[in-house]
Amino acid sequence: MVNVLPPEAELSNQDLDLSKIRHEAVKKFIRNNGLHKLSDFARVIHSCEGEVNTESFHRHLKTFLFKAKIADVWAAYKTIGPVETCNGSMLGFGLQYSRRNNKITYHEDDHGVIDKGQIVILNLKMFWNLVNLAVGHEITEINEEEKFIKMCYIEGGASKGWQFIRLKEREDGFTEVMHETFYKSKSDFRDKRLYPMLHGLIISEFHKNVQKKLGIA
Repeated sequence: MVNVLPPEAELSNQDLDLSKIRHEAVKKFIRNNGLHKLSDFARVIHSCEGEVNTESFHRHLKTFLFKAKIADVWAAYKTIGPVETCNGSMLGFGLQYSRRNNKITYHEDDHGVIDKGQIVILNLKMFWNLVNLAVGHEITEINEEEKFIKMCYIEGGASKGWQFIRLKEREDGFTEVMHETFYKSKSDFRDKRLYPMLHGLIISEFHKNVQKKLGIA
């Protein structure tokens, strides 16, 4: 008798197609963390799970001014795809996994709108592309009322922590976008000397891409 898997189980056992991933650092990250099949992503954990001692993390804050109404800026952040935001001299898109849909999307796919439970793995190009580092984060909260998005680093990367993107309306009708990051790694030198500078450049590129979507860059 031949055992036939239900469609859901058969889909979950599908191998990732590494040929659709453009960055070697992302492929290495996937192999090192045992993310060989679609079902492997369901067990991925992030830095915000369980009780977290925030006092043990470093803090980085950078603010960006958008010359647009808060409703338009918020809509842009929710609808822009990760390929658009992670496109530039430092940022490259690897892949996205959706917990809600149990689906992997690659560079050429339609990634839909931003959603809780999406895991994105990126390639960071640093030091004039001499160093490439993969990092993954999961969107853990999208707060419509307070206009913020929370993303947590997934396990397996160099850093632990989380990031907030918060929107605030100004009196002149423009929008402030505050990018607040809590982070730590095993290297004190990296956390105090390298991370603040490099992270500032990376998120500046990210938010610049959102401004381009709005036509205000």
